[in-house]
Amino acid sequence: MSWLVLSLIALFCFVIYDVSGRYFATRSENPQVFSVIYNATLVLLSPLIFLVDHTMPGQINWPIVGVTSLGLLVWGVFGRYEYFAKKHVEASTLSIVGKLDIILNFCLVLIFLKESLTLHKILGMVLIITVNIILFYGNARKSIISDKGLKYAIILSFLLALGWLFDTINVKSWGVGTFAILTFVSPVVIGCFFPTIHLKQLKRELVLTPYWQFVALASANFVGYALMLKALTFGPASNVMPIVTSGSPFIVLLGYLFLGEKDHPYRKLVAASLSVLAIYLMR
Repeated sequence: MSWLVLSLIALFCFVIYDVSGRYFATRSENPQVFSVIYNATLVLLSPLIFLVDHTMPGQINWPIVGVTSLGLLVWGVFGRYEYFAKKHVEASTLSIVGKLDIILNFCLVLIFLKESLTLHKILGMVLIITVNIILFYGNARKSIISDKGLKYAIILSFLLALGWLFDTINVKSWGVGTFAILTFVSPVVIGCFFPTIHLKQLKRELVLTPYWQFVALASANFVGYALMLKALTFGPASNVMPIVTSGSPFIVLLGYLFLGEKDHPYRKLVAASLSVLAIYLMR
């Protein structure tokens, strides 16, 4: 298959993951425990990554171990809070507000990796800020996102920006497959503590969400990730990444149809569509 077909299927998988993740999160009694089960399922699936990417770890030294540990800590904390954000923020809203992570990541890359600042990237950042103004302008902010939801959305955006920065540095040393396994294990380890979870809580989440549904949810994200990697072997990242990250309009539409997210639908759709344009400008 061509990079375009692979990218479109990956996009579809990521959209399904975001919409269904919101659905399951609203049913969860303890999003921390839900996240542990979900990420443990990803760990079981993750060796299949080697089917699409055969890269093995290179020479590993102590500085690499140190930077990798920081990156895994970031992903561990991200996993700890991901489903709190999905529980308290509508999928359509999170898909728009969450695009702030692109600005944060670019600023970090600009500072630490010395990437160039272009007019298109500046316009993209301005457009993402404009998108959020469109979403909130003229409405009481709490009618769109609660205080708790905003807190979790900001935490997730910041952690994603940091996580992508560390990924850029670390994946070259470990290879995609090995590093993916490590990033899936980290949220399980951190999620089991702070506070410590108990077997009773795990059983309760598995009553609310049967395990086959965890497998389906994890598979959607995993297949999207694997196909994205495969697409990157056939086509340039500047073509692939804008496609696989442009799911916001579809999330808004599916959220409206299936999740009951019917507040401000036109405003959300306009904001989501403009966020896709911003992604293309910043590629």
